[in-house]
Amino acid sequence: MSYDQIPQLPADHHKAVDWDRVKRAARLQHPVRTAATLCAGAVLGPWWTSHAAMPLIKLYGAAAAIGLTAMTGVYASVVMTIGRIRPIVRRLAAVALVTAISGTLYAAPVRDLIAAWIMES
Repeated sequence: MSYDQIPQLPADHHKAVDWDRVKRAARLQHPVRTAATLCAGAVLGPWWTSHAAMPLIKLYGAAAAIGLTAMTGVYASVVMTIGRIRPIVRRLAAVALVTAISGTLYAAPVRDLIAAWIMES
C-alpha cells in the first residue's frame, strides 16, 4: 500500500468520538460489579427455584419454567438497555436475570430436560 492510498483524517477528527461516553461505558464494565451481580443472582437462585420454577414445573412442566425464564430475560434486558433508568434499577434487573437463569437451572426437571436434549444431539 502506498502512502497516497492511506486516507487522511481532518485535523479535528479526535472530536468525532464522544470520549466521555466511552469512559462511562468502560467504567460500567467494572469486573467487581460484574462479579457482585453474578454472585447476588446465584445466591438468589434457590429462591427462584422454590417460588417460581418448581410451582410452574408441577403445574405445566419444565417448558413453562424455561419460558418464564426467557420472558424474564427479555424484560430484564429491556430494562438494562434503557438509558433513562437509574443505574441501580439496571443493576437490579441484571441480578434478576442471573437469578432467573440460575434458579431455573437449579431445578432438577430442567436439568434432566437439558441433559436429555444434549444426549440426543
